[in-house]
Formats: sequence, C-alpha cells, structure tokens
Amino acid sequence: MKDYLAKLNWKICLYMILGNFFIGLGVCLLRLAGFGTDPFSCMNIGVSNHLPISYGTYQLLFNLVLFIPMIYWFRNGLGLGTLVNMAGLGYIADFCIWLFGTAGITVQGLESVIPARFLLLCLGVLTICFGVALYMECDLGIAPYDALGQIIEQLTHGKVKFKWARILTDTISVLIGFIAGNIVGIATIITAFFTGPLVTWFREHICKRLDAYKE
Repeated sequence: MKDYLAKLNWKICLYMILGNFFIGLGVCLLRLAGFGTDPFSCMNIGVSNHLPISYGTYQLLFNLVLFIPMIYWFRNGLGLGTLVNMAGLGYIADFCIWLFGTAGITVQGLESVIPARFLLLCLGVLTICFGVALYMECDLGIAPYDALGQIIEQLTHGKVKFKWARILTDTISVLIGFIAGNIVGIATIITAFFTGPLVTWFREHICKRLDAYKE
C-alpha cells in the first residue's frame, strides 16, 4: 500500500477527483431535470427512497457489496479512483442537490419550467460523460459497477462480451429502479445509448492531454 501511494502522481489524482465531482454534479443536474437518470443512479435513487438513509449512503453500501466480486475477479481494476468513486459519488450528488436547493432551485420548483429542465438534461448528460472520461483517463482504478461488465465477460470466458454484459446490468438496474418507483425517462435512455460514444469523444479530444502528466 505504501509503495502504491508513493508512486501516485498527485496531479493525476486531482484530475481523478475532479472527474468524479463532475459525475456527481451531472447526476444532480439530471435529478433536477426530472427526466430520469443514468441506469445505476436510477436504481439507487429508487431503492434509497424507501429506506431511512440518504442516496449517498445507500450507494456507498451497495458499492461495498459490488466491491467483493471485484476483489476476487478484477483486482487489476482496483485503485484510488475505485475508492473515491464508490465512497464519494453519491455524497457529491447529494451535496450538489442541497447546494442548488439553498439557491431555490429544486425539482418541485422546476416542474413546470420545461425549457430549463431540458437545458439541465443536456448539461447533465454532458457533465457526466466528461467526468467519466476524465476519471477513466487518469487510469487510477474503475468503479465497482463499471467493472461488472468486464467481470461477466471474464467469468463466461468471452461468451458474453462486455457491451452485452453492460446492457444486461443497465437493464436490470433500470427495472429495479422502475419497480422501486423511480422515474425512467428520456435521460435514462440517452445515458444508456450515448454515454459510450460521448465518453470516447471526450477522451480522444480533451482528456488525452493528461498523458503529459503521466510521464
């Protein structure tokens, strides 16, 4: 552990933390827009609404459960970024919701302001994708949920490819979120189909500049 920390590039660490902040902010913007969220958040928000704990706390606890198979089957995906994402992302989203609330911007207040909600939808999707690209480009570990698809591909010896495994996990997440009473809307569909291409674009055109700090 000491050797790992000693080798860390702290500039890259700051970018990784910033990337996770953008993801949390993006989830907050989608929650304010009221058109649904990404599949994983859809499930976690839906379930946490029925529990006496916050969304951030529930997501942390669920990530701890997902962390177990990652330890067994995907250790090379572990890193500081894994811990920051699983422990901090939900709380960042909750904090941003609180911050907007103090400024008088709430889900209820925006309910009839359709143009503002569509603006928040677009900003939320772009912010999440940029954040994912930034934290992935830092190569400091991936989130337990993001590792699930690769674990499934590994355990099936390639019979179930990553893209199909990810569609499976996203579909299950959306179904659980829907059953739990959360909104499954246009944002859920957009993030399910366009996150990959947008993340790839951000990595190739913007986040590649981080390579200079890795040397």
